[in-house]
Formats: sequence, structure tokens, C-alpha cells
Amino acid sequence: MLVFLNQRLVVFSTPKCGSTALEQALAPMSDIVLQGDPRIKHCTFHRYKWRLEKFLQIFDDTPMATTALIRHPQDWLGSWYRYRHGSWLDGTPQSTKGLSFDQFVEAYLAEEQPAFAAVGSQARFLTHPKTGETVDFLYRYDAFDEFEGFLEARLERQFDLDRVNTSTEMRLSLSAHLAQRLETCCEGDYALYDSAHAPRPKSRMRAFMQALAS
Repeated sequence: MLVFLNQRLVVFSTPKCGSTALEQALAPMSDIVLQGDPRIKHCTFHRYKWRLEKFLQIFDDTPMATTALIRHPQDWLGSWYRYRHGSWLDGTPQSTKGLSFDQFVEAYLAEEQPAFAAVGSQARFLTHPKTGETVDFLYRYDAFDEFEGFLEARLERQFDLDRVNTSTEMRLSLSAHLAQRLETCCEGDYALYDSAHAPRPKSRMRAFMQALAS
């Protein structure tokens, strides 16, 4: 989590949503940086409202705006699956080695999740459990350019975001029946993703110029 006191902005570090890249780019200009231990770095919206917001109000009671990224639920689980497929987890209960993506999602949807599938929920991370409140400015992960533009306008400075802490590249597919189960069981995650700022459609000319440059 990153806090900008003068700009009255709190940036939440949603797991598997580019939080390390944001931290590296923005930490030097932040007033408060929660990092290191995942329980601290990935402070939930509920915990922020419970404690940290009240702490910040001691110094200035002007309301803080909040913002975060959210990933499509299936893509988010794919990122966790790939991350836990890494060699650094070989032989541990968190490893997904030897498992298909279908098996991983099956385990995630189980009533009792095994350790490798216990990765939480974006909706629980970003939503207050009692009030249903969420962050003020929520952007989809595939609207990263728009999110970066929002931050640059709010912070009144430009910065570069480099891809860091990325998962192993793997082509994943999910069977149709599991995709339907996931959407049904994780209705809150899908609804929150659908409510977030989507990427702006590219003009044909812009897409053509980008294709030429790639």
C-alpha cells in the first residue's frame, strides 16, 4: 500500500495485480509505504477503514481518495497458478507442480481449500464486509494505461512502470463447466470487476500505428 498525504490518495496493492511494479515506481514519492510482509503490503480495504484511515485523520481530516487494480477472476487465478508453479515452491504444500489449471480451480472452489489453492478473493480484499463499500477509483488490470494516467494526473508527475515479479509464462485454458462454476461461485468478484474502469477502445488508426511500431 502507498499513501500520498498531500495528494490525499491511497493506492492499494491488490495481490497479483502489478503491486511490486507500482511499489518500485511510486515508493520514492510516497509519504507512507507498507511493504515487506504480505499481510502489511497487501493491507485490505477493511483493515484500512478499521485502523489506518483513522490514523491518517489525526494529521489531516480531509477525506482520502482510494484506488486499486482488479483482475478478471479467471486471469487472476491463472496468475496465482503460474506463480505457485515456480521452482522456489517445489516440494511445498503451496506448489502447483503436477497439477492442471482445472485441478487448481477445482481446489479453489472446494469447501476446504488445500494450501496451494488458498489465495483469497479480490472481492474480499477490496470490499468492506459490513457496508459493501469499496475503493473510490477501481481500474481493471487490462486498463493499466488508464490507471497509470489517473495516477500521473493525481500525483502531477510522470513515471515509468517496469514489469517485475512476473509469473512463469504458460498458456492456460479452463474447461467450460469449471468456468461457469467459477463465475457462479465468485459472483462478487465478477460483479466488482465488471464495475471497474475498463480500457478505452483504441481507434483504428492508433491500433494500426501501434502494430507498425511493434
